[in-house]
Amino acid sequence: MTEQTGDSIAAAKKMWVFYPLMMVTGFVQLLIPSTMHLIMDDFHLKEGTAGVLPLVYFVGIVVFALFSTRLLARFSAKTLTIAGAILVCVSLVATSLSPWFALFTFFYFFAGVGNGALIILPGIYATNTCGAQTPRIQSMLFGFLSFGYIVGPLVPGLIEHLEISWRWAVAIPGLLVIPFVIPVAVARLERIKEAERLSLATVRRMVSFDRRFFFGLTLALILSGGAVLGVITWIVTFLENERGMTLGAAHVVLSGIGLALVMGRLVCGQLSKRFRVYRIELVIVPLSAVLVFIAPLPGSAVVNSALFLVSALVYSGVYPLLLSAASIYPRSDSAAAYTVFFLCVSLGGMTIPYALGQVFQHAGAVAGMSSSAVILVSVLGCLLFFRKELPLSEHANHRAYPA
Repeated sequence: MTEQTGDSIAAAKKMWVFYPLMMVTGFVQLLIPSTMHLIMDDFHLKEGTAGVLPLVYFVGIVVFALFSTRLLARFSAKTLTIAGAILVCVSLVATSLSPWFALFTFFYFFAGVGNGALIILPGIYATNTCGAQTPRIQSMLFGFLSFGYIVGPLVPGLIEHLEISWRWAVAIPGLLVIPFVIPVAVARLERIKEAERLSLATVRRMVSFDRRFFFGLTLALILSGGAVLGVITWIVTFLENERGMTLGAAHVVLSGIGLALVMGRLVCGQLSKRFRVYRIELVIVPLSAVLVFIAPLPGSAVVNSALFLVSALVYSGVYPLLLSAASIYPRSDSAAAYTVFFLCVSLGGMTIPYALGQVFQHAGAVAGMSSSAVILVSVLGCLLFFRKELPLSEHANHRAYPA
């Protein structure tokens, strides 16, 4: 065993300190999807206006992502993670107390910045320090994130069922994040080395590696990330407002979708050991499009819920598998590459759920939910676009799986 391999294994063993924190980030990630209909009722909003919230949240994530590599050049990942946790705590508590929607949106932006730090930094740290252990560690990180998707919606659902103020659902994850960041605070973590700052020069190097692959992949990540997050954002609103599901029941469905995401990603992780990532994508992307299109069509909430769960099981691996391409770049560029690709997912999450909210308001809820299928078909187009330019030895055969 080489010294570098030994260092990678040692760094991988320390990554457990991030796992509890990732559960809270998953909780925060589904906060608006879990409470959107309650916020709309309290502030008397329509879907088009309420759709600003996921946009603002992902703008916050994008802001942190843009500055992450520069911040890592000055501060340790540990310091930035603790700062992110404090920001999430303060901003969510302030958000929960906001009497006006404009003020609510303002503070929620900073929750996005803080949660962006908590999601992105562990991924960058693993990519930079864990070497060959990176795919396994990334899988664990995103697995705990998805576990937060399971637990998170149950809290707003219980609060709604007990007819307690929905504002507690916003404040609770902010209060939970502090004890969950303690393992990171007391751990001895290495400072990230060889982390190239995200710059135009870095992006040019990534483009020069394979121009067609880079642009096809970035567009696929924007569209797939946005389509998946769009469905998740509006599902509770759809089931309660359009299908009349009883209070709290739609949150159980959303929690079930979190479980489906975990299971689907585990299955894709196993499949990626036997099949090329590209081939897996060619199967799950069109199948996801079909399932997402038909899921909201039946008039029964039970049938809708079952189809939403099955579709989540399939689309769970779409953008995480695409994100695995970050590890094919040189180690010095790995942090920047991961940031660029994560930015693409965030850009999709920032724009597409908002656009679906507009479709909800002006064309109806069924059209709003089904329209994500069109976006997934576009993802398939991206995959076919860069197929001929795919460097088989480095991309098509690459089996790393980050989520």
